[in-house]
Amino acid sequence: MKRAPNLKFLPKEKFTEAVIFAGTDAYAHAKGWEEGLGKQIAEDTTPPIYLGPKQLAELDNLQIVDKGRRSARVYIAGDIEPILINTIGEKLARAGVLDAKLYKGIPDHEPEDWKEYLSRIREQVDATVLEDSMLHSLPLSVGSDGYDQEQDYTLKSYLPANSLSSIYGPSGSYKSFLAVSWACHIAAGVKWAGKSVSGGAVMYVVGEGGIGVPRRIKAWEKKHGRKLDNLYLVNRPVFPVRREEMQEMIKAARDVKARTGQPVRLIVVDTLARCFGGNDENDARDMGAFIEGCDVIKRETGATLLVVHHSGKDDTKGARGSSAFRAALDAEFNIRREGDGGAIILTCTKMKDAEEPKQAAFDLRPVELFTDRDGELISSLVVQDLPREAREPDPELADIKHLTGNHAALWQSIRSRKAKGEPCNVSVIRDDITALFGDNGRKGLKRWLDKLVRENIISIDDSGDITMI
Repeated sequence: MKRAPNLKFLPKEKFTEAVIFAGTDAYAHAKGWEEGLGKQIAEDTTPPIYLGPKQLAELDNLQIVDKGRRSARVYIAGDIEPILINTIGEKLARAGVLDAKLYKGIPDHEPEDWKEYLSRIREQVDATVLEDSMLHSLPLSVGSDGYDQEQDYTLKSYLPANSLSSIYGPSGSYKSFLAVSWACHIAAGVKWAGKSVSGGAVMYVVGEGGIGVPRRIKAWEKKHGRKLDNLYLVNRPVFPVRREEMQEMIKAARDVKARTGQPVRLIVVDTLARCFGGNDENDARDMGAFIEGCDVIKRETGATLLVVHHSGKDDTKGARGSSAFRAALDAEFNIRREGDGGAIILTCTKMKDAEEPKQAAFDLRPVELFTDRDGELISSLVVQDLPREAREPDPELADIKHLTGNHAALWQSIRSRKAKGEPCNVSVIRDDITALFGDNGRKGLKRWLDKLVRENIISIDDSGDITMI
């Protein structure tokens, strides 16, 4: 802020009175004061501050007195607008001046006492400063206010509205079948497992490609007798870590909304691995970029994002990759097969702002779709949205500690082959487990077999044949 002319000559001792001339003739009056009038009137030879037309034009950005000056006298010197006189008073008050007088000219034997005026201005300034010091943008509430506010949902008890959620499990655990089931119920506006949905359009990113998802949707349509015209598939991976991909997804959601006349309630990303853009799932920064992209899509579309994800090598330790993903989730579910695979067990492993739904099992039922050109009947599976208690594990495995779903699946494969009289050796079991768990199954098979051998559940001879004990 600029300093008024002669302000620099004020004594440092704050009790010395500041003299100010203001008006069109301020400079001339200041010179007269400096040349003897000041000594004659106030025994003061300090060059007075003057506020001529130039200074008055920039008064808002001008310092007219130093901070902490105790008193001042202001002389009207020529023409000056009343509002500028008020501004001078405000500036004196803000600087801390306690006592001031306004003189209409020289001489003026009855100057206007500004003491009370400055006091009122200081009170107003203090109140404004206090108010400004309390201004903030943080949302505040008191105590239990809002306790009875009901949480919005996409699927009640399972998928909160406008949330980032995930289902994870090993390969072959019917994750996509569950995701399709939720997507179809939300698109149809039909309850799932007795829980209400917020019906609307749905988008499903088929990151792993193929014809599996369309067939699963068709199976649902045949089972429920409904055609879903508001469930749209994105038939390639989408990479939220890339800004241009985020924008494509947002534009596509707007297109779907325009086509259907319905808001997009759910966007399924199947799977995280295929939509990660070649980045490292274990790197917190890469995962952070993925989460940020999902958040932008979620914010701009208003939809819930459901990410289908794989579990790690040990499925008891949760989803694979950086823990930053789980930390960012509003809801997370583990899914695994029950027994031989005709049902799934769904377990909530995180629900941020609501009570976790109880673990439940859901059966899958085959639905015939069509006969292909070779005369083979093509079918798919549909999740029956009728929850039931999960059945206890096989008695042979009941007392084994540190048993994982991987061990249970391995045991089921061995027992199934033995029951059917089929070959049961390490080679064919490796094929079974690789089909279930992919490369993780191939790599983990020896470790899982060794566990069952140590627990005296099976034995393996030198030729690789497996015997149930």
